[in-house]
Amino acid sequence: MEISTGTGAIHVAAGKQRTILAMLLTHTGHVVPVHKLVEEVWGDDPPHSAVPNLRTYVMQLRRLLSPLDDAAGARLTTSRSGYALRLADGEFDLVRFETLAARGREAAARQEFTEAADAFSRALALWRGSPLEDITLGPALRGATASLTEQYLSTVENYADVELSLGMGTVLVERLRQLARRYPLRERIHSQLMISLYRSGDTAAALAAFTDARTALRDELGLDPGPELSQTHAAILRRAPHLMPSGHVGEVGAARSRTFSDPPRQLPRESTVFVGRDLEITSAHSALRSTGRHTEGAPVVVFHGSSGLGKSALALRTAHSVADRYPDGQLYVDLQGSRPRLEPPRPVDVLGRFLRALGMPRDSVPGTLAEAAAGYQSMLAGRRILIVADNASHAGQVMPLLPASSECAVLITSRSILPTLDAVRIAARPLNDADSLRMLAQSTGQRRVVADPAGAAEIVRWCEGNPLALSIVGARFAGRPDWSLSGFAQRLRDPARRLDELQIAELSLRCCLEVSYHDLLRGEEGARHVARIFRRLSAVESPFTAARAAELTGCGPSSAERALDELVAVGLLEPAAQGTYRMRSLVRLYAAELAAAEGPPPCGIPAGMVLTRPGS
Repeated sequence: MEISTGTGAIHVAAGKQRTILAMLLTHTGHVVPVHKLVEEVWGDDPPHSAVPNLRTYVMQLRRLLSPLDDAAGARLTTSRSGYALRLADGEFDLVRFETLAARGREAAARQEFTEAADAFSRALALWRGSPLEDITLGPALRGATASLTEQYLSTVENYADVELSLGMGTVLVERLRQLARRYPLRERIHSQLMISLYRSGDTAAALAAFTDARTALRDELGLDPGPELSQTHAAILRRAPHLMPSGHVGEVGAARSRTFSDPPRQLPRESTVFVGRDLEITSAHSALRSTGRHTEGAPVVVFHGSSGLGKSALALRTAHSVADRYPDGQLYVDLQGSRPRLEPPRPVDVLGRFLRALGMPRDSVPGTLAEAAAGYQSMLAGRRILIVADNASHAGQVMPLLPASSECAVLITSRSILPTLDAVRIAARPLNDADSLRMLAQSTGQRRVVADPAGAAEIVRWCEGNPLALSIVGARFAGRPDWSLSGFAQRLRDPARRLDELQIAELSLRCCLEVSYHDLLRGEEGARHVARIFRRLSAVESPFTAARAAELTGCGPSSAERALDELVAVGLLEPAAQGTYRMRSLVRLYAAELAAAEGPPPCGIPAGMVLTRPGS
């Protein structure tokens, strides 16, 4: 950890202060609750003086960081529930790394390998040693360290991929060799090292690298190498031509240009933890069977539902299951509707990426939306292509991407049902208890679930069938053989801690819900009125009618009905039977937090009050 100013460095010497500062840095822009900081610094058995001591450490930190204060005020701020650290754009190396890595991935998806290599190289240059290596770690920071290490390794692998695409090989050998020794179970790194060694002319070393990888996998996991590593080994043994770059480096750009015989395969990999959804996938398959039957335009399927319900995983599982029906390619774009801090790509930019992927030379791609859309339809004509548009916020993002050709098909994910689209709509609903238990077993280990069925059942209950929540539980258990399911269930039992426990590194149920809520805040005054009603609904027991909501929120019946419909549209409410509505407990906890920060509402309901049934 280093903090530098325009005039020098700020030294934080005390170990507990460094741990607190690391927690604030890994949650930049968000309030870190006091109890989370106490747990991180002192563990499960803090002293009675922990909270006063924490205040003292924070006060000392605020004094140390005071040279960084600016016109907006102090960098370390206090709220009712905890502390937050405010950073400006460009000040935090982790944010710069994530931005550059994302830029590299986007450039690689566009086949702009030189630009991608530059972005990945600049991202990796920010790394020195291991993440948080000089910090005393508690449970949250151990999770953050694991996540940062995974991001680093993924970026190294992506960088190696683009360098190999540019015809390189020798320059990668030493870095990949060191990483293969340090992370012997990363099969992709071993495969890239073998290709690099083979390209440098050392076939024997490439084959020896495979032997080392196979030994490590068998000794550590009892497994043989996977398909990618085995295929690389077989290709080296038969000296497959595709292992060598096609032409010298200066010609690689032309050699790598997409042609009609080289269709794009842009689908991201499927989630390794996936359960249920048979009915939804069957419905999607049925909708896509209309392809080629003289329909008006391509079949369109919209997977919709509230935050964290696994819409993207469902869409990708469906896409991979039908990919062979679309031999001319699969196109994919993330429209960033689930990430409030990122600007969504413009339709003209998305069309430009797709056109380049379909073989149009870069200098021929039109710069206007109308011309790009016309060129896109021409490129799709007579071809069978699947398009996946992930995380759409509104119909305007996807309308220009819909093919006129009925031979193609489109899968869309969105929190909204996108009512203006002519599409088949499939709701991603919470998992039932049996599927939730299966997902918990996949993510935490079958042995844990068999050994502690009561704890597993209670975790399933508190997660309410939300796949993101269950995935976070699995991530929290990674590397913690000392944890029990019953112990974690006890943490979730406390409503004040539940959302705090359902987060690790960049995975956070609270942040996921913030996306839907911020959609309301970005709207006109009417939408902000809906946001106010959402906060007040934390005091209403589900299910409830529009009349009950109007009574307890202090607005008219028609205004309440419109607000409830809007909350259903963004996934913060669910319609229930006979004209009633339901707010799930996890959403209600988030609404209660917002209400508590807002203060007492005009209708006199205590802001943080939540009416619950016993045990809810």
